Amino acid sequence: MAANPISDEEIMSETNDKLENSSLTNDENNVQNQDDSFNLLEGRWTFWYTHRPTTFRNSAVNYDSCLKKLGTFGSIEEFWYYYDHMKFPSELPFYSDVHLFKESLKPMWEEEGNRLGGKWILRLKKGLSTRLWESLVLAIIGEQFNVGKEICGIVCSIRPQEDLISIWTKTANNQLVTQRIKETMKKVLSLPQDCPLEYKTHNDSLRDNCSYRNTDRVRANSLWYIPIIGGLVQFAIVTFRPNLMPYEILGPYGQFTKFLAYNHHCSLVWGFWIAIGLHFLEAVIAYRICRKLHIDAFNTIRWFLQTLSLGYVSLGKLRKYAAKKR
Repeated sequence: MAANPISDEEIMSETNDKLENSSLTNDENNVQNQDDSFNLLEGRWTFWYTHRPTTFRNSAVNYDSCLKKLGTFGSIEEFWYYYDHMKFPSELPFYSDVHLFKESLKPMWEEEGNRLGGKWILRLKKGLSTRLWESLVLAIIGEQFNVGKEICGIVCSIRPQEDLISIWTKTANNQLVTQRIKETMKKVLSLPQDCPLEYKTHNDSLRDNCSYRNTDRVRANSLWYIPIIGGLVQFAIVTFRPNLMPYEILGPYGQFTKFLAYNHHCSLVWGFWIAIGLHFLEAVIAYRICRKLHIDAFNTIRWFLQTLSLGYVSLGKLRKYAAKKR
């Protein structure tokens, strides 16, 4: 007999019970009053937890109501007091997030200390998040990144098909610091150098109301579509339907085009199919780059179609993007 499905509300209640009933909330003030005998950290940090029910997942209005503060710590002893009572990421239900942020910050894009920043995102296969999350937590509170106040916090997100770990940075346009954070993240997590990391600004997250989608949706300037697509259409008309071309209104260019259409038709046919073949070859190269970077299927198709339309204008942009990710 099939078991009855568990609702999001029941999962949320069960998860919060373990986090709340471990005496974290009741004893928080007592622990904080004993700082004198503790090994103090350089800063104070706060654990947060969210689990967004189905009806709230796409609603920015309700995010704050799902955000639950677990406790703040400023010493090694306080940290282990909280951490030892928390569930491992692998034990959390889907659409759960564990956050570790500086005491003065909430894990929200529009928060004053976060809004000009962004985040590095590491996508993981299921089952890997617990070990890497603990390593990153210890590195963050141990100040191993050496970037001053540029790190706002870290997040571990549990999703149905994958888990994600992200580092929130304070200023997205500080390329030197964001690259240093990226390299240090790879080092402390023992990631291979070619492991792809994605960066997304909080402004982009606010624009599409999502943390992790569209990180690879880098577009070529839409103005390129006018000359390139227009040129290919005109090329096709001159090659296969030369009588439809209004040569007279195009002036000298029209007369030159008419000369080619009626005197070098075979060369035009070859030229047209070579141009189409080059666009297709560039689109295939773009597809292979996307697969190598582990870009999701939706954005891989977008890159393929964009490159098929724009050719090297799109491929060149993708290659620059790939170089940055490495």
